[in-house]
Amino acid sequence: MKAMNESRRQRLVGALVLLALGTVILPILFDFKGAYHVDTRTTIPPAPDIQAIEIEKAGPVPGATAAASHEEMFRYDDSREKAVESDSDESNVQYQPPGLNAEGIPLAWIVQVASFSDTEKAQALTEQLLADGYKAYRRRAVVKGDVNYRIYVGPKVSKDSMLAEKRAIEEKYKLKALLLTFEP
Repeated sequence: MKAMNESRRQRLVGALVLLALGTVILPILFDFKGAYHVDTRTTIPPAPDIQAIEIEKAGPVPGATAAASHEEMFRYDDSREKAVESDSDESNVQYQPPGLNAEGIPLAWIVQVASFSDTEKAQALTEQLLADGYKAYRRRAVVKGDVNYRIYVGPKVSKDSMLAEKRAIEEKYKLKALLLTFEP
């Protein structure tokens, strides 16, 4: 009987310890007051006072010189004669280091690939050259009252590399191209 009383006493002590822990720990874990207060004060600063300002429309700068016309920028008048002269000199080409012209602009070379009066043909060839990896572009030129669209590749500072591109273009597209100096 003594063993039975001992186990009963241990159970009773264990139950009392659990009851004591429950009465102390449960109120700590759970707040039985029922109401929680949420802080509704904002920490966002007030919006800044932004004033609208007027900005002038873009336009020409007072006192600046007018931009040159297309014909003035790209001198087409004697370009074919210069190109024919430079074509005859191609066989005697030696390396020429890049330099500056009289106005201080770097010397550069372009290849005139073709000239069309039809804008669609000009656009098609330009797109084909671009697709083949050439830096191609077209320009509108008026020659003796007729509108032409000239397709160019370049510019490049190295005349030798531009000549190599000219030969490759002539071979690939089966046409005669012109080597010209680029004059912006």
